[in-house]
Amino acid sequence: MKRTGKTSRSNVATSTNKGGFGALATSTTTLSYITPPPDLSNIPQDVVVPFKNLLKKDSITKSKALEDILAYVQRHPSENGGTGEPVLEAWTQLYARTSIDNSRRVRELSHTLLLELFNSAKNRMAKRIPSIVGPWLAGTFDRDRAVSRAATDSLSALLTTEDKTAQFWRRCQIQILDYAIEAISETPDTLSDERSTTKEDIEAKYYRVVGSSLSLVLNLLKKADAAELGDGLAQYFEVEAVWSMAAIQDSVVRRTFYQLIQVCLEALPDLLKPYLSQIGRVLVVDSLKVNQASSAADLVKVLTELTKLFPTVWGAKKHPLQRVQQFIEKGSQGGSATYWEDLDRLLSVLPGETISAEIAAGFLKSMRKGISNREEPHANRLHAWACYIHAFERFIGVFTPTPAFLQQNFYPLTQQFLHKDPDLSEWTSPSQPRLFPKAWEIITRHPDPDVRKSVDGEWQRLAELVVSAMSNSLPEVSKEHQNSQRGLASEGDRWFTLVQAILARCQSQNLPESGILRDVITSASSRVLNGALDLLIRRNFKPFGAASVLQSAAERCPGFFSDGLLISSLFPLDSPEQLNSIITSPSLSHLVFCLEKISAEQPARFMSIWKALVEASLQLDPASSVSATKLLISIPCAAGEAQQHEQLQKFLISTWLDCAKGNGPSASWELSEAALSFKAVHEESLKSLTASVVRQLNVSEKLGSALRALELIVHQKPTLLSEDENVHLSVVTRLLSLTEITDQNISQKAAALQLLLDQHYTGERPLVKIIQDNLDTAGPLSLGIDTLLQQALATVSSGTSPLEDLFPNSNVWMNELSSFLQEVPNPSLSLTSSLGGAYLLVKISPDAAEQSSQRDRQGRSIPARMAVYTSKLLSSGIQVSSLPQEFQVELLYLLYLTTELATDQMTVAISSGLWNRIADQEVLAEVDEFITRSRKSINSMVSGADDWRESSDLAGNTLVGRLIGIMLQQTRDFSPKALYSAKTLSDLLQGLVEAHGPPVKLEEWWAKLGILRAAPQTTFAALAIITGFGETLASSKTLTNFSIRMISDMMGAFPGLEKTLYSVVLLNACLNVYEAGKVPIENRKQVIAFKQMASWTDTPDEISPRLAAETCKAIHRMFPNIKSMYGPYWEQIVAYCLHLWNNAAQDPPKARVPYIYSSLKLMSALEGDADANDDLEETLAQYSQAKSQALINLLKLPRDLDFHPSQIVDELLCRVVDKVPLEHLNDLSDLYGLVASDSRAIQTAAFGILHRALPAAQEKLAVDLLLEKKDGRLPDELLSLLLDAPTLESYPEDILVQFPTPIRSYLLAWLLIFDTYNKAPQKLRNDYTDCLKAEDYLGPLMEFMFDVLGHSAAHPLNLDKEKFTEDDHIRTYDIKLADSEPEEHNMQWLLIHLYYMVLKHLPGLFKKWYLACRVKQTKVAVEAWTKKHFSPLIVSEALDEVNEWASKQEPDDDGKDLIIKISKASREVSAGVEVDDEMASIAVRVPPTYPIESVEVIGVNRVAVSEKKWQNWIMATQGVITFANGSITDGLAAFQRNIIGTLKGQSECAICYSIVSSDKKLPDKKCGTCKHFFHRICLYKWFQSSNTNSCPLCRNPIDYLGQETDRRTQRDL
Repeated sequence: MKRTGKTSRSNVATSTNKGGFGALATSTTTLSYITPPPDLSNIPQDVVVPFKNLLKKDSITKSKALEDILAYVQRHPSENGGTGEPVLEAWTQLYARTSIDNSRRVRELSHTLLLELFNSAKNRMAKRIPSIVGPWLAGTFDRDRAVSRAATDSLSALLTTEDKTAQFWRRCQIQILDYAIEAISETPDTLSDERSTTKEDIEAKYYRVVGSSLSLVLNLLKKADAAELGDGLAQYFEVEAVWSMAAIQDSVVRRTFYQLIQVCLEALPDLLKPYLSQIGRVLVVDSLKVNQASSAADLVKVLTELTKLFPTVWGAKKHPLQRVQQFIEKGSQGGSATYWEDLDRLLSVLPGETISAEIAAGFLKSMRKGISNREEPHANRLHAWACYIHAFERFIGVFTPTPAFLQQNFYPLTQQFLHKDPDLSEWTSPSQPRLFPKAWEIITRHPDPDVRKSVDGEWQRLAELVVSAMSNSLPEVSKEHQNSQRGLASEGDRWFTLVQAILARCQSQNLPESGILRDVITSASSRVLNGALDLLIRRNFKPFGAASVLQSAAERCPGFFSDGLLISSLFPLDSPEQLNSIITSPSLSHLVFCLEKISAEQPARFMSIWKALVEASLQLDPASSVSATKLLISIPCAAGEAQQHEQLQKFLISTWLDCAKGNGPSASWELSEAALSFKAVHEESLKSLTASVVRQLNVSEKLGSALRALELIVHQKPTLLSEDENVHLSVVTRLLSLTEITDQNISQKAAALQLLLDQHYTGERPLVKIIQDNLDTAGPLSLGIDTLLQQALATVSSGTSPLEDLFPNSNVWMNELSSFLQEVPNPSLSLTSSLGGAYLLVKISPDAAEQSSQRDRQGRSIPARMAVYTSKLLSSGIQVSSLPQEFQVELLYLLYLTTELATDQMTVAISSGLWNRIADQEVLAEVDEFITRSRKSINSMVSGADDWRESSDLAGNTLVGRLIGIMLQQTRDFSPKALYSAKTLSDLLQGLVEAHGPPVKLEEWWAKLGILRAAPQTTFAALAIITGFGETLASSKTLTNFSIRMISDMMGAFPGLEKTLYSVVLLNACLNVYEAGKVPIENRKQVIAFKQMASWTDTPDEISPRLAAETCKAIHRMFPNIKSMYGPYWEQIVAYCLHLWNNAAQDPPKARVPYIYSSLKLMSALEGDADANDDLEETLAQYSQAKSQALINLLKLPRDLDFHPSQIVDELLCRVVDKVPLEHLNDLSDLYGLVASDSRAIQTAAFGILHRALPAAQEKLAVDLLLEKKDGRLPDELLSLLLDAPTLESYPEDILVQFPTPIRSYLLAWLLIFDTYNKAPQKLRNDYTDCLKAEDYLGPLMEFMFDVLGHSAAHPLNLDKEKFTEDDHIRTYDIKLADSEPEEHNMQWLLIHLYYMVLKHLPGLFKKWYLACRVKQTKVAVEAWTKKHFSPLIVSEALDEVNEWASKQEPDDDGKDLIIKISKASREVSAGVEVDDEMASIAVRVPPTYPIESVEVIGVNRVAVSEKKWQNWIMATQGVITFANGSITDGLAAFQRNIIGTLKGQSECAICYSIVSSDKKLPDKKCGTCKHFFHRICLYKWFQSSNTNSCPLCRNPIDYLGQETDRRTQRDL
């Protein structure tokens, strides 16, 4: 495609300006701001205004206009005809100018709108591509990413492939070039209006436009055919503005220009030949002079390419090096390290084969200045100095350098590398010795003898600098000694690093001249080594920096030690003193390294020196010997000799053991590790050492040290622990045990070591033996259950052992469990167990065995461990059916038996059972989890017994049948084992009935057993079956007959007969099967049995506590059927119950709990049906007072709160006591102490009584105190409950959230105090407040309250979130409802209510505490919390109290009363008295944070008194409210007394006939004759008008009104 003319553009801007700012355009283009607007006459009205707004200058207006146009286009999709032609034409004309706007948003929207127009107009818009392609593609090069992405996205939506894009560029290249020429021809003045645009925006737009022009041409060269672009590019380069881009201020534009020129040089070099003069001027001259920040590398690249093709552009007037010298001084100007690489390539192609020393020196100086430029990145230094040295090498290859030239331009670089000198900071280079060898070789190869002599002299000088630095290093006493020596070491390392590099270069080149340089280097290095050796000997080897110099030489240039002279001088065998100095010196590690270097070439000399050093080391004290020995044994070739050195072996073993015991310092650990790593310990010694370490694992102290020692052995010599099976077993067991401890560091390390041992162990894993050993025994070192379970599951997964071997040994389990079945269970368990009274029948053998004392760390016994382990193993998915059936039965029976024992132990919380720390919450949780898990496993087995219901023999040959059979066999006596076997049988039968229903042939099987008789051999079995089948036996004839037989047996029973107790127990079990009142036994027999039992009460002392409990229970069950019976029997029963209660203190708690419970239940039943007959009703009325006192006596009993049955009894007692009439309570003093009981139920009961009694007693107490003229006082017993106030520090958080009983007692005591306020008169309330104030009782409550509720931590409790409401929680507290809530919620509720009561009844005391509080965050939190939740309630109640008080006021004798008005919205009370049609009134304003802030009393209207007296009244009212505990009514009463008292008896003024004068005063001047009163001001006016000083009534003179009065009157006026 060829161009036929210069341009196809319709408008070309011509300008006299060549690209700079300030030129005036002579014509307009599509980009100019003065381009005429398009014709908008045919545009739809919807977008006329937006298009016009696009012509405005404000960016926000334009962006909003574009958004409106965009919305319009989107409303006209192509399916509906698309956007109209007028809109397309207008946008085509505006697009170019809009796309270069200064606003990023405008530019972005312009490209987005273009895409929408293409989508809407399709082909109609495509026809306009030639007009818009230039600005469209230019937008893709916008510097803003959002704008560039919008343009690119719009282009990508149409051109979906790379081929289409390339073809698009080629087809539009003419239009693109036209736009590029147009854009490059623009000036800042044609693009922007300087009148309304800032200079920065003008420049930004210009740079954006010319940059896009250059980018378009650059991309055309890359995408289109270069040959086809020839004419167009020629025309482009004819624009003078193009060449001004080389020195433009914008770096992006410069870089683009350089890249364009470089591409042209590569693709079309002939095209640029006509412009070489311009190129030479702008690149070789102009560009090198201006700042090239961020574009220097691109400039260097284009200069390199230009020089290769057209070297003549540099001209002949000035050497090219001199031209670039100014540019080089500036460094890379922010560029990367590649700048220096590109510069190196440029220097290699620069013309000018002859270079003078002066030009070279000047150029090198400029390079150094550029390299050391403070803005030059440090990362560029290596490449920069490489470029410098390459230039230096080129220069000395062209001319003969003089020593002065070398000294000036190269020697300092080596010196600064070796010996840092602040004066040579510009020569600082990276620590890379590879920069120097070639340069030194080139210099040395120079034939000039002066040059070679200079080289030798320079290296000798450098060696002298190093030796001098060593000699002048600071002594050991100096503070900077360490830094000084480290500096020496670093300098020596750099020396020999450089020497190593140069010698390697010499060896690789293998030239004759290389030997000269090698000799020079060797001579200088020998001088350095001799200087270091001499310094070490002179200073007793203390300068470790000099020793480090020797080490660097030995490491990098070992040839210096080959002759052995240095080593002989360092380690003279004939000088023990020098060897001792070496051993104790800080230089030892460096010198040992040197010694190691000769071990291969001179083994005999090495071994002799090594032995001498070891012997010298062992003569030192242990601390010093450790570090020296560690260094000596760390030499690999000395291992054999070390194992044969007896004294060394003893020292190493001793150090090892000290470390394992935790007594060794860190250096000893390093020695121990080195001894294993370098095989310095003999094999036999290692075995002994390993055994000692294993034993140390069993010592609980310093386990970390023992594990660390074991870890070293495992890592270095794992076979030591795997060769001996016993050692391996003990180590694995102990490591598994250590994984269970709470110390994470220890447990994690033990687990890791155990895994390492398993990896190295090749024999059979001993897990089964470990499991069995840890189940059969228990001790502090026993493995935890979870650990055993993990190992068992791992064994199951591997399939290496039979499953049966992983379960506990049933014989051991039974033997160990038997010792726990030798104690009589707690009788109180009869309340909670399904077997009931069976617990009262247990007897033990006199020769019962003692409990096993073996327990693990958690207090578990062996049976407990076995049971927990078994339950977890079964819960893990292992099926019990896979075991032999006999073993299955034994296993399940033992698990069931242990579960029942655990259940009872948890119920009564005894510490001598299967777990000995049952009170611990974690242990309690474990027991509860175990019980749940075990029952779940058993229930799953029960649910699978589908054939049980149809079986004729329930104790048949199935798993369940055999289990029932073994349980029945064990119930043949009254032993604890029989009891628990019966209990397991009962639970098993209950589970089977629930899962499958009752068996079909139950009656037949039951009769076959022959257990339905009252005998010791059958009682437990009968009880198990009756309670197991439960209500399903209600229709059983067999049970009915048995029940009749049992009740008949009662007729001949009496307390002293042994059979009586288990007969009553069996009777109760039978009666429990039936519903109340539906026992299928005729009432006559029940009445006879009842009479017989009632007769036993005639001799109550003969009835044992166990029989008493069962007797009351039996009467309670029979009562519905015999309640209509008359006679003295009811009195006998009631009297007996009271006898039990009054004498309960004589029995132990666990013995009295059953009969108290059953007697309370019986009395409750009697009272519930008291109207059944008159005898019963009269008896209850007769004993009512005695019953109340007996109940109070029960409350006072000492309690054992550790077991659940006692809590059950207390809760029942609480409900019964709550019904005690108040008139039966004559003395409350004993009840206060019960509020402090450890039993919550007793606390509740005592509180309930006092909560009802105290308010009722206040009115009578007030009258008595008034008659006795005494002050009221809170009961001392009640105040004593406040003495031991709780604190937050006294209770851990986990205990506090459980609402401990001492805290509950303290808070309930406060609630009782406020109960006394509720009904007490104001005088008595004030007395109570004074009582609390005297001993500061309130302060501890407030501190504890705000600590618990979070105010002290500035995070008060969120009442809304916790659902504490005003009416349900803040104003009231229901103790019964609160006890059903979580304990923490209960405590919070009580504290919240108490805070409300404090604000209501004790506002004065609270404010006093608040003001004294010193913690600001507490005060802030309390104030905000109070204002939000409490103040509105308190204010409302205070105003209601005022309203109630006002309604009860009556007028005085003069008919005057206090008029009260209340505004709750504004929290204000207005009070006033009417005087002469005026109202003397005040206002009491209550603040929003009342009572934290005091109420404010202000005067509204003063009448009848002076200002002073009025203010005194207001202050008095304020004071009464403040000091009368915040009572607003007291303040109003004081104001009422003042004003009404003042007005009382006042007569009208005889002049004005008013009581109050115009100056708001009362008549205060009295006539001495007629005795009438007058206002002072009225009397004065009378005198003025009458011209006389006489009385207006009697006309007698009033002489005491004189001049002073006149003045005073005038002042008042």
